This record gives sequence, structure tokens and C-alpha cells, in this order.
Amino acid sequence: MQSLNAGVSLTGMIRRHWVLMVVGYLLVFVDPFGISSKSSRAISDGFDRLFSPIYSGALASGRDSESADLVDVILIDDPSIRMLSNEENGYLRANDWPLAYSDHFVLIDALRRLGYGTIILDITFYRARQLDNSLPLLVARLKHFRDSTGLAVVLSAGEDPDQLEPSIRPLTEVASDIGLVGWSGHGQNYPIRRTLPDGDKLPTLAVAGYEVYCQKYKSRGCDDLSKAEDSWMVPRPSGMHLSWGMPAQRMASTLDCNATPENDSVIGSIWHWGRYIFGAEVVSVDGQRPCPPVPTATLRDIFCVKAECDDFFKNLPLENRIAIVGVSLPSARDLFDPPIAGLLPGVYLHAEALRNLLHYGDGYLKPIGLEWNLASIGLPDITLPVDLLLCWPLILFLILILARRIIAWRWRDERRAEWPELAVELGELLIILVSLCLFYGVLLFFQRTPGFLSELIGLTPFLLIAVRKERKEMENERKAMALAACTAVQFGLGRNPLH
Repeated sequence: MQSLNAGVSLTGMIRRHWVLMVVGYLLVFVDPFGISSKSSRAISDGFDRLFSPIYSGALASGRDSESADLVDVILIDDPSIRMLSNEENGYLRANDWPLAYSDHFVLIDALRRLGYGTIILDITFYRARQLDNSLPLLVARLKHFRDSTGLAVVLSAGEDPDQLEPSIRPLTEVASDIGLVGWSGHGQNYPIRRTLPDGDKLPTLAVAGYEVYCQKYKSRGCDDLSKAEDSWMVPRPSGMHLSWGMPAQRMASTLDCNATPENDSVIGSIWHWGRYIFGAEVVSVDGQRPCPPVPTATLRDIFCVKAECDDFFKNLPLENRIAIVGVSLPSARDLFDPPIAGLLPGVYLHAEALRNLLHYGDGYLKPIGLEWNLASIGLPDITLPVDLLLCWPLILFLILILARRIIAWRWRDERRAEWPELAVELGELLIILVSLCLFYGVLLFFQRTPGFLSELIGLTPFLLIAVRKERKEMENERKAMALAACTAVQFGLGRNPLH
């Protein structure tokens, strides 16, 4: 009997599946009810959770035999402010947020005494407060620390340094550097630098901390990030796709979280894959949340009495570590939702970005994409997402070719073992998922992430419909050949043969 053609032409694919292509474009570009964006975020977070144990292991082992797990988060929370402003302690002048300028000096000095050589403040000072006359003291002490002790302090510049009033400029001028903490247009990616309205480029907070740390510890051999932004096929504006670690085990007891000590074992990693693939945040029966991915202590841990001190600052040498200070207060409303640990204060975004830079250097994970601005040929300033326009039919075409070849192999030599229809459909779904996962893995190997492809992965149900329709088309082709040859043949994979 004439053999069945396992291939599919592009024109035939368009003719049979043009409705699926149009609906796919509609969901991706129009995004009705946010369906595409939500599915894209869910898929991207799911892959990040699967990659998290691998990233945590690589982070600990380090690149070139150096661990990149060098960042500690120090949270300013309400219990710490209440306790440290109490008359019996007297460490802080302010008994509520915002702290006095002198309180920030006390905090920085305490971290310096513990051994930290680099301190990053995720706190923006916009103007000098009239009711607080301790700003000159903070400026003078930071200048002394920078010039005499080599302490590096990086300050936040908000969304735009031009928004900082002249009264606060003396403080930013004595800092080792300043970094941006606000931006738009980068989606889930963390920008490296942002172009300001006046044309200048300013680093974000994690990048400023990375560059200051590398200048302080030149033996580490940090990479120049300016070249990495010009990589091939990177969408504009460019940014860094963050890898997120597992819940940290080195955690101060004041956090009251579940440190999950089983993270080290292979079995523990498999357990976490199964646990986190269905959701980011899991609360145990005793009400404990999973710990944040970055080692964390609170403000009151820094000023503890020796008999009551936590081991957080004792187990590791701190002279080559980085302390990034942020706020965890309900009034701050600075929360975001990472793939792993549920809602976290915004300081963890900068802390994890800094760990990514210390680990990957200029090879940080970049999304893949291709865009074309029509202004380059004299047309209106409109950017076309060439990647999305071309890749949706391409992915559909490649999946159909693969499916047809597997189905043709199944039918070769008149194999007649009966497969239930459900098994056939599950096999078709497996073809699609394995193909997409392999493609995702190849991109990760080259330090890239799917970027726009995560939106197309959300169209997996349409791929399944297309494969099922193509199987029916192959059955019709086989039926036509069987009738032409006057031969009885089994038309459906999951049905009994005809006699």
C-alpha cells in the first residue's frame, strides 16, 4: 500500500489551521481580560520555580570557586522600631517611621562594626526634613567612613535623581554611588541602566551596588555590564530576568519563618519541585510562611544584648558581605509577588538582582526577542513585535511536523495494537510539553529565557487542538489511500480495526 506522507506543507497548515492562528494572535496582541498576560506570567513563574533548586545550588558553589551568596537583607520593621526607641534601650530617636537622620547613622555604624564593608540603603531621601537637624551629622559621618575606613554606602535615587531636592544633595554626594529603584516598561525584567529624560544613563540600585562592590574587591574579577546590554536579539528596553533562590536557611529567628532545611538534598529538591509547581506561597499548619530567598535579619538583631543575640552574624565572616537595608512596614506598601515565597518587601527584588549579578556577571539571564521600529525606514514611530508575528506560525508548523512523523511511525508496518483514545490524546499533549520544555532548556543553557515565547507557550491548548485536527487529517488521508487500494484499514488509533 502507498506509504503515508509524514510531512506537512506550510500552505496546507495555514489552510487548515488559519482560525487557530488568528485566535492566537488575538489573545497575544489584544489580550482580552488579561488572559495572555496572566498565562504568560504563570508559565514563566512555573519554570522559575523548577529552576530555583538548580540556581540555589549553583549560587552556593559559586563561579570560579567563589560563592555568590554574599547578600544579607536587614529589615526595618515596626517591632524593631518600638523596641529600639524604648527609653530602656535608647538606640533610636524616632519611635515611628520615618527614622531620624541620626538613626540611620546609628544603623550604618552598627553594620560597619559588625564587619560589613558594603551597605546599600533601599531608602529614598527626597528632601531635608525641617524638624530634624541631624542631617549634617549623617553627612559628616558618612564622609568620614568613606574616606577613612573604606566603607562603601550606596543610596537610592528614587525614580529620577532630578526629583531629589537640593537640600538633600549633600547626602547623596558623600555616598559611594546612587541607584534607581523605580522604572516602567521593563515588565518582569530588572533593568541594568535607565535612560533619564536628559539623556544620561543611571544604574539601578542592584547594579550600583554590584559596581561599587567590584571596585572595592577587585580581586573578585567582576564583569563589565555595559557590553551585556548589547547582546543579540534582546528586546528593548533590555533587562535582566531574575533567577530566584529557594527559601534561605540562614535566617534570624525574629523572622518566624520556615527555613526548610531539606533544601540541600536531591530528594528535597524534587520535593520542592512538586510543591512549588502548583503555587508560590505555602503556609504550614502552624501558620509559618516559607522564608525569603535571601538571608535576612531585622533591625533589632543588630542591637541585641550579647546573651540574646542571634547566630545570624556569628557563623560567617562579614567583611566581604553586602548588607542591603529595606523597610517592611504596612504603611510603606512596597510589596511585590516573586515566583517563590509569596509577597515580599521590595528590597528583596534588589537583593536577588544583586545576587544574580554576582553569580552570572555579564552572562545574566536575558530574554530573547526581536523587534523592529518602523521609524528606521521613515515611517511612524511604531515598534512591531517581529518575534511574535513570525514564531506563532513557526511553532505551530514545527509541532505539526513532529506530531505527523510520530503518528506515521506509529502506523508504520501496519502496527495494530489497540491504544485507548485517552492514551493517544495524552501522548499528543506530551509531545507538545516535552518539545517546549526542551526548547526552554536549550535557551537556559545559553543564558537566555524565552521572553515573548512564554506568551506563545500559553497557547498550548491551541497546539493540542491543531495536533488533534492534524491526526484526523492523516486518518482521512489514510482512508483515502485504503479505499483507492481496496484495502480494509484501521482508521482511528484508539478504535478496533475494520473487517
